[in-house]
Amino acid sequence: MTHLSMTRRRMAGALALLCVGSPARATMQASMRIEELFAEAYAVGVVKVLEAREVSAGGQPCGARYRGRVEGAIKNTADGALFEFGYVPFLKVGASYLLFLRRYADIPVETAPAFAARCESVLPSAAIVGQWRGAMEVAGDTSSPGQRDRWLIRPPRLVVFPPATRSTLVNGQKHLYLGDLLKRMPGP
Repeated sequence: MTHLSMTRRRMAGALALLCVGSPARATMQASMRIEELFAEAYAVGVVKVLEAREVSAGGQPCGARYRGRVEGAIKNTADGALFEFGYVPFLKVGASYLLFLRRYADIPVETAPAFAARCESVLPSAAIVGQWRGAMEVAGDTSSPGQRDRWLIRPPRLVVFPPATRSTLVNGQKHLYLGDLLKRMPGP
């Protein structure tokens, strides 16, 4: 196992504790409705990851910082805007994601106060919501905003989508049409 993959595994464990509390609860994650992710997020948009770097403090991993550009504004975002977000180390540079973001300062950290105190200075102010479920990869080219209704979202595990959302199979995996999904979401 490489040093990078070991670091990512340790980071995932630490972040799981931060997000869900005890190790027992980390293994019993419940599904969330996408409407809950949308309501929890202060900003939602399709974002292309331009840069990524893992960060640490005090010799301990703290996650990742990403720099991205909004390719499809949805809630409290603007097309073309650049910003930083984090904090899970698994997003790919060059890929686009439907992101649901919350202010890091608003995430409850009482289950891991040492992590919060140590890492606050190296993490960006925007964090992915829903215990990382708020980052859904977009399949295909997102450089044409006029084609947004045709963009496909690869749904993550443990997220429940509206039952009638239009979908298609891509390499045997179900993908949802972003335009149809947005029609079923509450207003921004």
